Amino acid sequence: MNYPSEKKFEDYRLYLKEEVCLLASFIALYRRLHERRADRFAEMNIAPAFFQVVTVALSSSIILWADKLLNKHSERGILNFLTFIEHNRDIFAIEELKRRKNYPDGHWMLDREPITFENIKEDRKRIQSLEFLPNIKTRRDKFYAHFDKKYFFDRESLAEDAPLEWGDFENMIDIISDIFNRYSAAYDGQLFSFRPININDIDYLLNRLHKCK
Repeated sequence: MNYPSEKKFEDYRLYLKEEVCLLASFIALYRRLHERRADRFAEMNIAPAFFQVVTVALSSSIILWADKLLNKHSERGILNFLTFIEHNRDIFAIEELKRRKNYPDGHWMLDREPITFENIKEDRKRIQSLEFLPNIKTRRDKFYAHFDKKYFFDRESLAEDAPLEWGDFENMIDIISDIFNRYSAAYDGQLFSFRPININDIDYLLNRLHKCK
């Protein structure tokens, strides 16, 4: 039997997961580079052009990826993902999970609350209520995607007008992860981690430079 909505969900999940993982990696590496300036600043200055360019590139990528994943006008992203789920709630029924995984009656994976419209509405609200989203959009529209004449000449004011904190990014990834995994688990039991596993690569590089120096 053909299940086109299931194939669409699996493709959507695959590609959206890759994009969220990229964003999480950008954030983690950007933060790690800033943290290591405290004890490896001299090592970074061995190749200052490289580290400066990487930092700027990561900053741009974070803003652009966050906006395209969370912007309500994005044709693909978390909010559109929720819209797809809303229109295809039948594939997340517990009976469908049972069929898809061939679970026997009474299997522990079937002991779960069904996906409801209220779940989707609440998750959509969680995304839309993130207080820093307007600041992401401002940075994207006024500097990273297009130059605004004010911020082109007065770049420090951008941080004042559209502030962002590390906690904002951590909260964003946590919420996206929670929402993503809710529907992935309901579909076939799969859960995903969006925490980069190779973030210590930069530590290895900087520590080796320090030892050689």
